[in-house]
This record gives sequence, C-alpha cells and structure tokens, in this order.
Amino acid sequence: MKSSIKIVCKKNALADGKFPIYLRITIDRKSKFYKIPYSCDLREWNEAKGRFNSKNSNYHQSNRVLSRFEDDASKILNELLEYKNTFTLIEFDNLYRQNSIDNNNFIEFLEFRIKQLYESKQISYSDSHNDTLISLRKFKSNIDKYSFDDIDYNFLLNYETFLRKTGCKDGGIGVYMRNIRATFNIAIKSKIAKQELYPFKDYKISTLKSQKIKKALTKEQLQNLIDFDIKKIPSAINARYLYLFSFYTRGMNFTDLAELRWGEIEYSKFSYKRNKTGINIRVKIPENDITNEILKFYKEYRPFTTDYIFPILKKDILDYNEEELFNRKHSVRSYYNKQLKLIFKELKIDTKINFYTARHTFATLSLRNGVQVSKIKQALGHQSIKTTESYLEDFKDYEIDEAFENLI
Repeated sequence: MKSSIKIVCKKNALADGKFPIYLRITIDRKSKFYKIPYSCDLREWNEAKGRFNSKNSNYHQSNRVLSRFEDDASKILNELLEYKNTFTLIEFDNLYRQNSIDNNNFIEFLEFRIKQLYESKQISYSDSHNDTLISLRKFKSNIDKYSFDDIDYNFLLNYETFLRKTGCKDGGIGVYMRNIRATFNIAIKSKIAKQELYPFKDYKISTLKSQKIKKALTKEQLQNLIDFDIKKIPSAINARYLYLFSFYTRGMNFTDLAELRWGEIEYSKFSYKRNKTGINIRVKIPENDITNEILKFYKEYRPFTTDYIFPILKKDILDYNEEELFNRKHSVRSYYNKQLKLIFKELKIDTKINFYTARHTFATLSLRNGVQVSKIKQALGHQSIKTTESYLEDFKDYEIDEAFENLI
C-alpha cells in the first residue's frame, strides 16, 4: 500500500484571480483534496516543493503553516499504520475530519486563524483576534456550535448591543467587528463560507464612530522634542532618541529598529526588510546634529554584548524563539512609551501619542512639505496606497480648515 502527502496549488482561479492551496492525500492511487485557507498568484508558488517561494512577501511564515498541515496528516497516517497494515482513503478521511476544522464551524475557523496569525509572526493581530474569541464566548455560551450561517445581520446587531452593555465604545466594537469580518472574508475566499450569506453587506462597521486620536506631531512639537533638555527626565533618553531616529529613518518601525546592526550602515545608508510586510526598504540617514548625536551616543553606550545599534535585544535574534522575541520587543516598547509620555507631558503634548506615531509624524510632515503620497507610500513600505492615505486623514482635515481660514 502506497500513500503520499503533498501541498498543491490548484489551477482553478478564485474570484480575486488568485489560486487556492490544498492538502492532497493519496492512498493506493486515490486522492482527496482538503482546503487550506491560503491562495496565491502562480508566480509565488513552487510546484515541485509544494511551498510558497520568495516572491510571496510572507513565505517563511506561511510555509511553516503549510508544514503543520502536512505534519497533522502524517500523524494520522502513522496512527492508522500502527493499528493496521492496510487502510482506505475513506478511513483516513474519517479520522482526519475528526482532528481538523469543521468546514463550516465559525469558532474552529477563528481559532485556526488565530494560530495562523501567530505562526506568521503577526502576534499583535493574533492577540486581537483572540480577544474577539473571548468576547464572543462571553456573549454566547454555545458559540462553539455556531456555523458561518449563524453569524448573520441580527447576530451582529445583538453582539453590538451586548458590547455596549459591557461598556465597550465604538472604537472597541469596531475592532471586534473588523476581526469577525476579516475571518469571514478569508473563509469565503477558501470556499468555507458562502458569499451570499455575508453579513457585512448589511451591517456597516463604518457607522461606528471611533474617537479621533491625534496620531502625529506638528513641526513645532517635533522641534520641541528635539530641543528637549533630557536632564529633566534622564531615564527617557533611549525613548527620545529612538523616536527621533525612527522619524529620521522614514518612520522605521520599533520592531525593525530593534534588529538594526552597526554593520548594516555604510556611508549613512542601509537597507532592511520590514518585519510586517516583507518589503525591502533603502534608507539614507540625514546627516544633522540630532542624528549624529544619536549614533555617537550608541557607539559609546553598549549595555549588551551584541552588534545591534539600540539597547532593545539582550542577545542575538537567533537565540530567541518567536514568543520570547515578541515579548522582549513588546516589554521594551511599552517601557519606552511610558518614558515618552513623561516627556510629552512636560512639553504639554497630547499624552496619547506613543512611539508608533513617529511613522505618522514622518508621513504627515512629508506631505506638508510637498512630497507625493505615492512616494510616502514607498518610503513607509506600505503595500497599499489606502494604508498611506489613512495615515494622512487628520492632516487633510487640518489643511482644509487652514485653506478656508486663508480665504477670509
């Protein structure tokens, strides 16, 4: 008896033009295909290896998920072989379905999505989806039995009412609803949920009005941060320097700054691949008093025996597992955010501003300085122009008000 396991890309295109990925099990020349919540362009697929290639922006993490599907199937084959010398594809199928996602069960698919996001290093997004799962289980004690068909317009309305009764505001409700919508969209693309039963055709998340939070510093506020006398709050020196360095390196993310090494900078230039999107970005560090001061400081301040520029990682990145790396970056960033708030409070700047707003500040001030949105998108390493535009919404409102004032 011969059996084989392989991940394959079927050549029947989905509605979005991409091609679905399946797990193929073959036993005695009979094959069965199991849906995997992935799809791709053909140029992103290595047919011989049954894996995504480097043209897929998230191929390392996605391939780990594919390996898990193969491992699960292999365990079932080994389990069957342990008890009998021969077995059929039907016997495998029965056992596989007992151990895999119920094709139409909403919660099982959401749990799978949470694991998928975690294994793809999108840990914050995974945690957000897990918070949604916890909330749904508080809402309905029998939610684990709900199929995608049960998540309809009335369900969402009742869930929104429940959230409001527990004190949740529009912003928080929007996060939960967007996570449900994202899960639905992926299930539809994977042919697990039905397009015609999509509840968000009628339930509009856009009607939820979240409180507008200031996301960027003005030019004057940024200059005040540059001029700030750090002797007033010496514990905040790293927080201030990293925020400013992020701004001057085109809004470089904290997670990417943590991995920047001295050897990668040559003649004030360096390249890096964004952890979030996998996009390669080339950066030229502007030579001015503050960037020179920052680099000079960290050449002398070396609390850890690594070649990383900034004191975030205590050891080489390869010595961390994924969870340890995430937790280390998260805890240091949280500490620096608290230190930033002390500075912003001293400068009488909105204390809701955190480290991430260095990206928004770079984008906003670039646009005010006449840089095209398409070039800002490229500098930030965004995959979509819509993401870049969302960074600039507050700026557009501000400019409209200013324009009308100038007319008078």
